[in-house]
Amino acid sequence: MSTEPLSGRARGPAIAAATAAGAVLALQAWINGRLGEALDDGVAAATVSDGLSFVLLAALCPFLPGFRRGTGQLARRTRGGIPALRPWHFLGGIVGGVVVLSQATSTAALGTALYTVALVAGQTLSGLWVDHRGIGPGAATPVDARRLTGAAVALAAVTVPLLGSLTAETIWLALLPFAAGIGLSWQMAVNGRLNAVAGSPYPSVALNFLLGVLVVSAAMGIDLALTGPPRHWPHDPLLYTGGLLGVAFVLASVLLVRHIGVLVMGLAMVGGQTVGSLVIDLAAGGGRPTGLTTLLSSAAIVVAAVLASRPGARPATTPSEPSELSDQHTPVPERQWT
Repeated sequence: MSTEPLSGRARGPAIAAATAAGAVLALQAWINGRLGEALDDGVAAATVSDGLSFVLLAALCPFLPGFRRGTGQLARRTRGGIPALRPWHFLGGIVGGVVVLSQATSTAALGTALYTVALVAGQTLSGLWVDHRGIGPGAATPVDARRLTGAAVALAAVTVPLLGSLTAETIWLALLPFAAGIGLSWQMAVNGRLNAVAGSPYPSVALNFLLGVLVVSAAMGIDLALTGPPRHWPHDPLLYTGGLLGVAFVLASVLLVRHIGVLVMGLAMVGGQTVGSLVIDLAAGGGRPTGLTTLLSSAAIVVAAVLASRPGARPATTPSEPSELSDQHTPVPERQWT
């Protein structure tokens, strides 16, 4: 599979596809939120979504380019005690399960737009720390005034919409996607480590969905013990497509980033998420209304992402283990993953 950048004429469709992938993630949040609302059980909705994603991916994995070779490479390098990999590098999928749980339990009440603002704000803030520490396969990126400004704008973007309806429930619901977003940048960084060693993104994709299923299954076990199974399952097939969208998003992200790069991919996806969530809220109605403050916050979060994803910054340090990570393909973006 080629990893060379596309020509200028071909980059336009690729960037448009990355923007569409961000909108797909917003749509997945809306669908999982509606399913959780219909079941009156967000944990059950998350289990359905992640379970379907895992089943589909398990069927696709044997046919994905480089999957078997990459899996074998990871196993060999791990047994060899390569210092580039630590046990926690394999745990990024836990965040994916938390993201799906946050979608199913808070999107319907917050509205897709505010949910997305909280998620991306968490990503932008944690991205500063992840980049500064050099947790991913590349060199560390210093924190400067521009990136700090982006983080401050992101924090304000998620805080301002909550001021008009400040209740304990609103705060706790917004903290769920915000916390999930904080984990996402770390997840993308550790996945980048695995991808660099494996020479293929697909082993880490499969591992992420496996761990995500384990997380939501554990939550479902507790949920069943406390409240029992859902009493009613909706008949609308659309509500069960969240898992399909999750697989489509992940595969699109790992394929497109190889051609348009991490920075462009991340910004395009943030734009797609933000605009897509606003369109969904305006078109679907219901849930929390999309007011002027949410619209302004959505615009602010795009500005924050541009500032925090500063192009052309020189590395502060060299990679921790350059010999193990050199001459490998581009990692997945430090943006949305479910």
